[in-house]
Amino acid sequence: MGLNFVLFLGAIQSISSHIYEAADIDGANSWDKFRYIIFPSILPILSLSFILAIKGSLSVFEIPYIMTGGANGSATFVIQTVDMAFKFGKVGLGSAMAVVLLIIILLVTGIQRLIIKDERGL
Repeated sequence: MGLNFVLFLGAIQSISSHIYEAADIDGANSWDKFRYIIFPSILPILSLSFILAIKGSLSVFEIPYIMTGGANGSATFVIQTVDMAFKFGKVGLGSAMAVVLLIIILLVTGIQRLIIKDERGL
């Protein structure tokens, strides 16, 4: 949560004050400034935050493992992968599960990049 705030704050503060002054001279209200100046400037950060949130939710490990250890049906895919490799000794299957998770994350990231276009083409 704190990282997103710092990213958005940095993106908003990086907008030149000259742009705001020009918008004031042109008669732009607060909504116009947000719509035409702030939002396009923070769109790459918004895209990055969205990608990191999806990646983090797919590969969550620490909190469910610390709280429950995967008991009572709360095991995430990553907990199942770690258990498969180290608890049950099936390192090959655990490795294959990790590769599948990587492919899923790459596919979701690719789809997000197609949906949220960056004007710089990155």
